[in-house]
Amino acid sequence: MKSTTRGFTAIELLAVVGIMGVLALIAIPRVGDALIRARLQSTVRLLASDAHHVRQLAIMRGATTRMDFLRFAGHPHQVRVFNELAQEMPEFRRVMPAGITFLAPDENFAFNYLGEPVAFGNPTANSTVIIQASNGMRMFLILSLSGRIRISTTPP
Repeated sequence: MKSTTRGFTAIELLAVVGIMGVLALIAIPRVGDALIRARLQSTVRLLASDAHHVRQLAIMRGATTRMDFLRFAGHPHQVRVFNELAQEMPEFRRVMPAGITFLAPDENFAFNYLGEPVAFGNPTANSTVIIQASNGMRMFLILSLSGRIRISTTPP
């Protein structure tokens, strides 16, 4: 009788495990960057949506509405919305996810009753908020003089 044994040798198993380890070392940093990039893009899209909403609130209420991008030392950065009486509208408060920060000093987007961007009651030039992830990737939330709100990966 002929007896055959099926299976893998220890050397073959070690080779496969070694190859899989090398592939994992290459793939893990890329997956981590992809997750950070996705978190940054999601946050910037949410902020752009909020800015559109604040603009619509200003038009609907017929009064100036302001969206402040605030940097707090040692705490997550926040976005707060204020009505024409400078009262915060807490339902629009956003706390940035871990690893997402604003680079510029405190910035704001303010809209008058026509939905035009204003600063101290006068039409204002373009405003840009720079948002950075923990891996150094940056995105820009840009408010143009026409009131258009856009997202960019390149500086304006």
